[in-house]
Amino acid sequence: MVVNMDMGIPLERVNEFSLRELLGMAIKAEIGAKEFYRSMAENVGVETLKKKLEFLAGEEEKHEEFLRKLYAQSFPGEDIVFPKEHVGPELKPVLEKVKDVHDILELIRWAMEAERIAKEFYSKLEDMTQDNAKKGLLRYLASMENTHYFILKTEYELLLDWEMYSQMMHVGP
Repeated sequence: MVVNMDMGIPLERVNEFSLRELLGMAIKAEIGAKEFYRSMAENVGVETLKKKLEFLAGEEEKHEEFLRKLYAQSFPGEDIVFPKEHVGPELKPVLEKVKDVHDILELIRWAMEAERIAKEFYSKLEDMTQDNAKKGLLRYLASMENTHYFILKTEYELLLDWEMYSQMMHVGP
């Protein structure tokens, strides 16, 4: 089963949105990423991969908390607005299909792309922010998303190796 992704607005359009809108998009994305990793973890039978996915879900939850604090500091007393538009992959449709997807490699490829886009998104937000403390937080988030990408890439490569070796077990001497 192939999961079609809505990739959202291109990163080149980030400057068309206010910081308030972009922070709302970022919070929404972190909530979706957390749910995505938790759902994947519930449906994976490989214990080490399950633990990595649970770890990533926890990381996304921390990012959501950081972003909520940043939003509150930037826009005191204002409710968070979650714009309909989004930057990067939309997680909701994928979450609905996770239980039906039997190709974990496809889901990991998708998650890697989402982490790559998140890193670029936070880097662009950092460029839009003037406050050094906020810049530091956004740089930290970009760095963490990059780390998530490489965690997933390592798992992906291990699964590819396992797939190759498991196929070779059926080949005679």
